[in-house]
Amino acid sequence: MSQEIVEQPAKEMPEMTTVILKMTNLRLHASGVFSNVYRGTVLEPKPQREIAIKKTWPESKDRERNFEMIFLTGISRKKHKNIVQMIFAFSNRVGKDNKICESFVFDFLPDTLASVIKREVLDDTDIKIYTWQLFNGLRYLSMQHQIVHRDIKPLNVLIDHPLALLKIGDFGSAKIVRRLMKSTAYQVTRFYRPPELLLGSEYYNWTVDLWSAGCVVGEMLRGNVLFPGRHGRHQLKLIFLCLGSPTDEDVKLMKVPTKIVSNGRVVIGTGLAQLCPHADQGMIELLAKVLVYRPNDRLYGRQLLMHPAFASILKEGTKRSNGQLVSTVITPEDIKDVEDDTGDKVVEIAVTHEMKKKLDFACDDIRKPSKTKVKQRVVPSEKKSPPMSKATEEATQATLPSIEQPMPARAPKKSPPK
Repeated sequence: MSQEIVEQPAKEMPEMTTVILKMTNLRLHASGVFSNVYRGTVLEPKPQREIAIKKTWPESKDRERNFEMIFLTGISRKKHKNIVQMIFAFSNRVGKDNKICESFVFDFLPDTLASVIKREVLDDTDIKIYTWQLFNGLRYLSMQHQIVHRDIKPLNVLIDHPLALLKIGDFGSAKIVRRLMKSTAYQVTRFYRPPELLLGSEYYNWTVDLWSAGCVVGEMLRGNVLFPGRHGRHQLKLIFLCLGSPTDEDVKLMKVPTKIVSNGRVVIGTGLAQLCPHADQGMIELLAKVLVYRPNDRLYGRQLLMHPAFASILKEGTKRSNGQLVSTVITPEDIKDVEDDTGDKVVEIAVTHEMKKKLDFACDDIRKPSKTKVKQRVVPSEKKSPPMSKATEEATQATLPSIEQPMPARAPKKSPPK
């Protein structure tokens, strides 16, 4: 840990005014394929606070297409409590090759949902609190801004567990997807990838995030990954075994480019309750309405957030196991905002004309892994599968033979008496 004070010119969000950051206690917190995250303390501008600095190394030819910077800048203009907010940004040239390093500064949250799930068994109340906030954040991104995150997973869900506060982070794969826009199918970490992408669909929208979020909820309920596929074809098999074979109409509505070859076999799904035997029944019923093949039939928005499964936490006076009132994190104002949401309110993301031009691409940018070598301390729980062209070919030839049983579910802690 460096005790020296580092001064760095930066832009303060959302006004984009130039300031001098004074930072100390800088040290590596996590590292990944495309970025590293450092932790430290901002002394100035006031107030003093703990921060996280995400450093990325875009290829020079792609710098003008750094979508994450664009999204974070736009989102900072219209804040939401369940979305990370960039508070400062700066860039430097580093190394012998004078490579550009772009840095985004956020308030520090000590945990990810991945680390919390690994460390402890969540009780019913906390699972519901985190589920509500996760889908509330997606409501803001998708329904109001038409943003598809495309990498919702526990590692990208930031948590302040003592306060039960959740924020969606890492917009490195995000995109604004408009109707009839073609996008690459090779998106979303495999365990959380929806069936339409596993089958190669290139015409999709924000409903892919609903599936991913459903898998995250299933992971909280189960205590480990809901569908832990070893590769794309195996991922599909696990989904089929749980939900049953998709119908011809399901496949049509998923907009997949090829037919599923089943050799006449139809799989009858075992159901989500078998994968999550200790889960709250209301949460299983909610999850069954999210994890469906037809993208436009997935439960979302006000209907999801006011589902009876959440009645116990939205009731006045409900407390967590540590004695904290749920209403301190899901406030009456949050609930009223959801109740007043008619579902037809689409607000353009607050970006400049130049930003909109940069976002308006018909296909995805291609990111390359950073060549910066740093000792890895926190890495994704699994690596992405082979290129989608092969995965799709394998997936469409799946005949669903017997496979080994997934890891057993952990028994959750029970919530304290109300």
